Amino acid sequence: MLLFLSVCPLIFGLAEGTLFRFDYAYHQEAEGWLKLHRIPATWKDAYLNCYYEGAVLASPENESLRAALKSTITGQQSEQSLQSCGIFTGVHATFGKGAYFSVEGIPLSRMPVTWAPGEPDNADNSEDCLLMLPNGTLADVNCSDVYPYVCYRKKQINMPVLNVCGTVDNGYTFESSIGSCYKLHTDPLNWTRAFVACAHEGGHLAIINSKLELQLIQELYNKSYSSMVAGKYQRNIAFLGFRNFENHFLWMTIHGQTLKEAGFDEWSKGQPDYSGGRQDCGALLKGGLLDDNFCYNILPFICEKLPSSLLGYEDY
Repeated sequence: MLLFLSVCPLIFGLAEGTLFRFDYAYHQEAEGWLKLHRIPATWKDAYLNCYYEGAVLASPENESLRAALKSTITGQQSEQSLQSCGIFTGVHATFGKGAYFSVEGIPLSRMPVTWAPGEPDNADNSEDCLLMLPNGTLADVNCSDVYPYVCYRKKQINMPVLNVCGTVDNGYTFESSIGSCYKLHTDPLNWTRAFVACAHEGGHLAIINSKLELQLIQELYNKSYSSMVAGKYQRNIAFLGFRNFENHFLWMTIHGQTLKEAGFDEWSKGQPDYSGGRQDCGALLKGGLLDDNFCYNILPFICEKLPSSLLGYEDY
């Protein structure tokens, strides 16, 4: 019986783990999945990274979740930054000074809070984000500082399962003729933010490797594309995964190939033209030809990712 009880949680965890991303671990006490991001980030970047992973920046909203976060910190014995500094939580007062809420809208007053000695102190009137220390206490810090963080996905009754693309995001469509999954993001971002968004979704900015792939990507444009793009942004162009390196003629994909090596290098007439300065980021016009664009422009973008069978997701 003891052996049975000790094995059951492991089996349960593996079964639950199939319901969300392979890089998240199911924590029964937290009633959801957690992922530790060891690379420090600002609070805003941590928030956005969790969002693009289909999760939220974790907060100690109840005692069970607080304990799970604490064990995540203390369980990383070799992580000196975690042991000494702790992790960002999703609790913030960026909407109004002193009004602390989790990113899910839970007020701090409803959370099991124990402050570290001398905290909160709002040093220089600039500390609007909360940090969890290794002992489980909280401290207020500057949101622009960088710390590790944990993303959290709560288990739901009708929890979606991983699709063939290895994600619960059904915005991704599997194209069997190519062997890749694609998603058109109609909430525009600059090229750098788009690159990060695709990465945290488990993919990358799309790279065109053939005329067939171009045709499939163009079809994404034709599904009510112009009416779907949010805001007053360009609707006939989307960022892709290539950019200019070193000089005006060295256009490379994010995987280190020239456009010709990748399989598609057909530019729109007169492009690249570097109009108005350094247009160093690559994009695709709705008509199916390439264009150079300012990296800081806000445009729709296309992500690409491998299906789950090629990523090892079936092992989780």
